[in-house]
Order: sequence, then structure tokens, then C-alpha cells
Amino acid sequence: METIKKIVIVGGGTSGWMAAAALANAKSSASLDITLIESSQIATIGVGEGSTPYLKHFMASLGFTESDWMTHCDASFKTGIYFDDWSVPGSRYFHPFYTSFDVKPAEVFFHLANARRRGVGPHTTGDDFFLTGQLAQMNLAPKPHKALPVELEYGYHFDATKLAKVLKQYALDKGVAHLVDEVIASELAQDGNVAKLNLESGEALSADFFFDASGFRAVLIEKALGVDFESFSTELINDAAVAVSTKMEPQQTKHYTMSKALSAGWMWQIPLTSRTGNGYVYSSRHLTQREAEQELAAELNIDPTTVDFKHLKMKVGMRSSPWTKNVLAIGLSHSFVEPLEATALMVTQWSIESFVKVLTTTDFVETQAESRATFNRQLTQLVLGVKEYIHAHYVTSPRRDSPYWQQVTSKAHIQPRLASILSCWRSGKDFDALLYRFDAELAYFSPSWYALLAGMDYRNDKLCMPHNQLDPQFIAKAQGYFKQIALTHFRKAAA
Repeated sequence: METIKKIVIVGGGTSGWMAAAALANAKSSASLDITLIESSQIATIGVGEGSTPYLKHFMASLGFTESDWMTHCDASFKTGIYFDDWSVPGSRYFHPFYTSFDVKPAEVFFHLANARRRGVGPHTTGDDFFLTGQLAQMNLAPKPHKALPVELEYGYHFDATKLAKVLKQYALDKGVAHLVDEVIASELAQDGNVAKLNLESGEALSADFFFDASGFRAVLIEKALGVDFESFSTELINDAAVAVSTKMEPQQTKHYTMSKALSAGWMWQIPLTSRTGNGYVYSSRHLTQREAEQELAAELNIDPTTVDFKHLKMKVGMRSSPWTKNVLAIGLSHSFVEPLEATALMVTQWSIESFVKVLTTTDFVETQAESRATFNRQLTQLVLGVKEYIHAHYVTSPRRDSPYWQQVTSKAHIQPRLASILSCWRSGKDFDALLYRFDAELAYFSPSWYALLAGMDYRNDKLCMPHNQLDPQFIAKAQGYFKQIALTHFRKAAA
């Protein structure tokens, strides 16, 4: 394969236009001919989407300021995720975005969490021991009006369709060509690479490299190259979602995502500046579409006969070889893990940026095979790590109040590493040492594991081990630390 001069991206949407924008912005973009082809037949479903802090860095790398894109995407700031009723009715804990501000107060939380799992002290969640947790409690955006010595980590809520349009305009301005057409067949070269695409219009489109951003259709990675999709359905059984938007006034915008456990899955609420995106991720083996609509409507206190519900089918799993031959699958063509922790764009971004780094910093022709193997191994590890953390939400829950919860809380299909993590936590052993041993393999690190396991109060309630207790005044000081920072440096946006 010769040096890459022409790249074709099949599929638009957020993933496709993220790839187009990043490639056009790459150092070697002047020598790249980039074309994006998308179907006019694929409808978009605007349900509202959340992100991790990685999106912040992606948009900044393209040269955007937040004001450049957020207003065009109905975007709001996200401090983290509240998990309601995942343990017992009325329970709540917060999964924060960890910042350098949190190091010392978080150590107090870790100490209290370790004491609790060993049978000493009350149930303590991490909400008070992380700055974004305090901001969520006070419903403050993570944008200080008085400067802080470090920049905070935070995510966003946004309209994904509108974000795709912003990235599309950016890419077009950078010279990316855009075709609206249908791929009806792919032709392979003798070496197994994709040589050209035959389009419905009669045009044939050739390239040196292809991105498959065609969603679950996977027109290149699966239909042309035959790369199998490996299902996660034994561990994550949710395979459907129903979504609906509700009205929100801008001054009511919250700065956190909410995930609430329901009878056969969980519902999300994602606050945009223009509306709230709501949805119910569920198992179709335990609930019909009509039943899901009714349960979601009851939670939102709306009449199900007066709103327009949108239904989605989910294919949960991944391709362990997303970069095969001269095709890289991104977005849904590559993988999908239910959106409980809003990781989809993070995985897509990692894929795009890692490929661009290989393309622009190495002798691509000579190192392609080695780079491809490393890329596939690292991306697979990332997705499996995300799946592992999502699965932990279910198997640590004490809920058994429906056939669904009786099934998803079973440890029958738990993977060995997750089993080791949970066993270590429940047995009172050195949890930090175990996480350190697994460090290079994990997608989530210790603050997230502590937030989840302590938040769920996952423990052996018969365990009683000695553990040093902290002075209550010291704990109160740590809890009050972020409240003072929030009052000093942050304020509610004007209505």
C-alpha cells in the first residue's frame, strides 16, 4: 500500500464528521484528499446526548472556543451523573469528573469508603468530596466567575445532530468534499483491501483508506470485509430504548445527567438549554415497547397519548479488529455499549485521534501492520474496560424486585477481572493495590470505582475488620472545603 493520499469516509452523523474535521485539521491535511459520503435515507434521532471531558479537548484541538459551538448545539455543562434508585428505592450517588482539586478531599472519602466496606462507620457517598459533586448539589455550572489555579474537567450535554452540523461546516471549510449518495457495492483488490465503492448515482469512488461511519449497517467493515461483531448480550441484556423530549426553560437547565433505575432498565434525563432529552434503556425480553412508553411517561408525568415517542434498537458489542486492511470502523460500525456513562463519543474520539497520530507521526507504509495491531489491541482494551464498568453497575445492585433485576444482577457471566475487583472490595482487602496491578488495563480508575462501589454500598454486611477512624471534625472540614470554593468561585448563570 502506498502512502495515503485519499481518504473516503462512509457515513455522516457525529462520528463521520468528527473524523472529517480531525483529518482535515491534521498536520498533513494539505496532502490529503478527504471525501465524506452519506446517505439521504438515514434519519437522525435527536434524543440529547452527554459526553465525558474528552469532548472538551477534542473541540479545543480543532480551534473551537466553547462559545463557538455550544450555542449552536443547545449545549449545557455537565458535572457528572446522578444514579437514582440503583441500590434501593430513594438511594442516590454521584459519579463525578475527577480534578486535581479533589486529591486530598478524595483521600478522606476513600478512607471512609474502605472503613464502611470493612464494617466500620456509616454509608458515605463521594458527593461531598469532589468539586464537581458539590457543584452538582448546588446546580452550578463548572465555569468559575472567579479564576481558579487549575482548569476543571467537565463534560457537556448537547444535541448530537446539531454538533454534527457544526463539525460538518468546519470540515467543509477545510476543504473536505461532501457527497450525498448510497453505497450499493464495494470492490476489493487482490490484497483484500477495499479498492472502490460503487454508488447509486453510478459513480465509482476509489481511495487509499476508508473510514466506516455507517452505523450498525457497517457497510465496509462487515459487508465488504466480513469482520464479525462480538455481542456483549450475555452481560449487558438491554437491547432497546424509547426516547421523548420535554420542555425546559433555559433558566431551569441542570448541570448533571440523571440515570434512574426502573423496572426493566434505566431512564436518562439530559438537560439541554432548549429541552430535556429523556429516554428509557430496557430489555425487550422483559418489556414491550408500549409498556416502556407507559413507564417512562409515568416517570415524567406526561400523557403518553400526546407525545411522539422514538424507538431505538441497540446492538451491544464490538468488533475486535476495527482497523482491518484499509478500513477503520468508528462509531456504531465499531462498537456500542449502552450509554449509561456517556462513553460513545469518547471511544470514537480515541479511535480518530489515535489513527491521526499514526498517520502523521510515523512512516505509515512501513509501520502500518505493527501500528494496526497496537491500535486494535488498545481500542479493544478500552471498550472492554467500559463494558466492565457498566456491568459493575448491575452486578453490585441489591435489587431483585422484578424478573429483569433478578437476571441482570446475576454474576453468572461476570468476567474474571471484574470478579477480582468486586471480590477484593467485599473481602476488605487492599483495593488500591489491586487497582494498581490492573492499572494499565482499566478504562476507569480508582475515583470512579470508589464512587460506584461506595455509592451502591456494595459490601459484605457481616464483615468486621479493624480500620482507623478519622476525627469527625477532619471529615467535616473536608466536606466543607468544596462548598466554600463553590460559593467563592461559582455562581448561577443569569436567567
